[in-house]
Amino acid sequence: MSRIAAATGLGKASLYHYFPAGKRQMAAAVLDSVTAWFEANLFKPLESVHPPRQRITSMLATLDRYYDNGQVACLPALFAMSNEREMFREAIRQFFLRWVAGLSQTLTDSGLARDIAQRRAHDAVERIQGALVLSRAFANGRTFEAMAAELPDQLLAGADRSTMWTTRAPRFAPPPTAIRSHAG
Repeated sequence: MSRIAAATGLGKASLYHYFPAGKRQMAAAVLDSVTAWFEANLFKPLESVHPPRQRITSMLATLDRYYDNGQVACLPALFAMSNEREMFREAIRQFFLRWVAGLSQTLTDSGLARDIAQRRAHDAVERIQGALVLSRAFANGRTFEAMAAELPDQLLAGADRSTMWTTRAPRFAPPPTAIRSHAG
């Protein structure tokens, strides 16, 4: 409460004026705000018409900035690990399901089969969250940086078979040699 009051410039009594239901209402408002930010800045861009590799690298750059290269914790993940988990179970669940769904759509757009895309998207969110935890534990961003550097290639492995969305130049067969007619 003291940190929220200091960050907003309001006294504790003023906070309760705006949030008469108390801490639970404040926490819900913060979680709603974070979810809205992610929707606009991460989830929607994952479903854009840009090439999948661009969407993934943009997602990772956005996360890098938002989480200060792994030095800031993920609020929905913190709620999931705290006593407040039961109060916000569905909101936290929907947050992570939305992230996995957006990333899964990106991978499906790359040409991967839907089941493979869903599995890789789930694994990617796990890796991102794990990298955030380890970056904070080690007090440096190298873990997050290393994960972000290799994740796009790992997610898109095998997707280059489809040239519909890949950023790689398609490989075309050489033109056929001219057929000479034997008129005569």
